[in-house]
Amino acid sequence: MSEFSIGSLLDEDKRTSLQSFSENLPTNITKSANDSPRTKRNIVSRIAFLIGVDDRYFGIGQSENMNPQFYRSVYDEMNQDREARIVRNLCRLRTKLERNFKAIFTEMNSDIKNIDSIPDLVPQDALKSLEADGIQFVRARRRLDEYIVDVHNYLLPHVPNCQKFLPDWIKWPYIRNLFFINKGNTIEGNKDAARSYNEFRDLYPYQAFINWYADDSDGNILRDDAKFLPILYERNRDRFYDMSKVTEAGDAALTDPEEFFARATRAIIAIDCENADPCKVIGIMKDLDSKGVIDKIAKILLVDDEHTSSQWRALRRNENLPLEYYLTDRVKDEKSAVDVALTIKFYREIVESKAAGTPIDSAIIISSDCDFWPLIELTPEVNFLVMLEYDNCSQAYYQRLQNNDVPFFYIDEYFRAGNVELKTEIVLQEVLREIEENHLSKLNLFSVINRALSKLDVRMNESEVSQFFDKYMASMTINFTKNGSAVLYNKPELKY
Repeated sequence: MSEFSIGSLLDEDKRTSLQSFSENLPTNITKSANDSPRTKRNIVSRIAFLIGVDDRYFGIGQSENMNPQFYRSVYDEMNQDREARIVRNLCRLRTKLERNFKAIFTEMNSDIKNIDSIPDLVPQDALKSLEADGIQFVRARRRLDEYIVDVHNYLLPHVPNCQKFLPDWIKWPYIRNLFFINKGNTIEGNKDAARSYNEFRDLYPYQAFINWYADDSDGNILRDDAKFLPILYERNRDRFYDMSKVTEAGDAALTDPEEFFARATRAIIAIDCENADPCKVIGIMKDLDSKGVIDKIAKILLVDDEHTSSQWRALRRNENLPLEYYLTDRVKDEKSAVDVALTIKFYREIVESKAAGTPIDSAIIISSDCDFWPLIELTPEVNFLVMLEYDNCSQAYYQRLQNNDVPFFYIDEYFRAGNVELKTEIVLQEVLREIEENHLSKLNLFSVINRALSKLDVRMNESEVSQFFDKYMASMTINFTKNGSAVLYNKPELKY
């Protein structure tokens, strides 16, 4: 069977743009929402408004030396809308009622007060705004736990009307879920949610009460859109893919390989064959070759395992690349040694190049494996660019790179950049591989003949089987219909 080669892919002179995800995302909430061209806060500003985050984080009523965390323009826009105001004020009330439950309960029962006469504990401007918008929230002889249920019931018809403030590409049910707890229309359901909220209040975004599982590893989930949406989708057992929608494409953010190598003197590329897609890596190598940066690459380390894809052979056959291939041997069948071997070989290159007076100052790691983080962290003299894949990169690793200003981008974005010819080649290669490995490899006509002989209880010796194949089957071809089905052509004519 002939082997489909994709080595030619590396010889064409085509260019493609790479979407960069090298971000410098600030963590301090006093940073200005407009101070970085690398991050967007349009979505989180809208969520913050709806869930009732305090005005001062939008720059309202704060001192001059404090910069807003969220966009004031979003606040002004949404505050003009009745539905958004209602949702915001209901959420503000719920947060205060849950946070100050014991103190409010005491005031209502000991001093015979209602919530509209406890200004120190309940935001009176929220009650007045709701009343102006047609919601008479305060009622006589209403218990505090009943008020909390009321918030849930009032939110039900108004939250859906705020979907218009968010782009269509966001999955609205995930946003809607933030406002409604399980059994929120019951006192018991709200008690359960309140216990979790009050125990982990500091882990909720700006201590606002929402339907959320608090995790201290998340940090400030409303820091920016690039942080919030991946975490939100992950909590819904989904994955947010298109990071280009939540990061700016300004010059300060562009860190494609061409720009990366422009700042490099001598570089190395480390490829983890277990945690990288061979087709995509071949596309990247082709792009680097076309951009004339290969001369700056001292070596490409390709560390493989016996259980990985055979497609890596196509990359190894390219003689233009300064490639060093190493196949690891497993001591235990269940334990791979690729990451350890790649780390050792990488560090050896760093040490030897420095000793030779030609130090490596830049490196690209092509892997979604977070095990390489110590290598990045402990080699500060090297500038790194990490290439990841959406489906294989954990949220924790993404955050670690982001928080430490390590440039990275998702390889998946490379194939959205518009290079039609390259994408066609990559898809064609994968289709042919699938046909050959998973379909044609299972189809052997001599095996088919022998199964037919056994089934029919007919005897033929080896020479007769060979003659039968040559006369009746060797000239057959397989064609495909418009719906993709396989059809045999040039079949032998049957007399019966």
